[in-house]
Amino acid sequence: MAERSLLLKVDGSSGPPWPRRLFHAAVGTAIPVTAYFLPDLLPIILIGILAAASLALDLVRFRVPWLNRQFLYWLSLLVKKEEEAHITGATYLLIAAFVSFLVFDKEIAVAVLLFLSLGDPAAALIGRPVPGPRIMGKSPIGTMAFVGVSLLVIAVLATTGVLEFQWVLVVAAVVAGLVELAPLPLDDNLTVPLISGACAQYLPLLLQLQSVP
Repeated sequence: MAERSLLLKVDGSSGPPWPRRLFHAAVGTAIPVTAYFLPDLLPIILIGILAAASLALDLVRFRVPWLNRQFLYWLSLLVKKEEEAHITGATYLLIAAFVSFLVFDKEIAVAVLLFLSLGDPAAALIGRPVPGPRIMGKSPIGTMAFVGVSLLVIAVLATTGVLEFQWVLVVAAVVAGLVELAPLPLDDNLTVPLISGACAQYLPLLLQLQSVP
């Protein structure tokens, strides 16, 4: 009963509690910022190890009830109720980071992961308390906040020389906001960086191919 009450606290109508949001924002920001300063191959190896370990923990705890109970008890403020029997958002985040640095340019991987880590909390913080219409259960004001923060990320990264500004990054920021809004079956921590990153990485190539006679 104690375990159940802890899980219900996390699944309140106000959304995930602030420790979870703070944790995901901090970890989600630390990963790309740290990876940027490491040699190109090292982030892939380190994040791959973390992603594999996190996924393995999830899979093992599903099969070992006492381990799952301990996991849920000690991480009650960081785990959503539905993650009791499903892969956690943190695991999805690590998988997304691994794939992003594996298949995208490092600068694009950094940008799209920051879209998620900073844009998602902004969408919840601004959009959730604002009254008004909802689209698929989410506030369009929150989506605008997500896109606005993502555009600010681009501006900061371009100003500091982390990446060269390109119009496709703006498109990717808008796509990231729309993906966060859409009721996709997969976790936002996975879909937002991978879909927006694919847009930033491959849309210019597709346009070039279409322009070839």
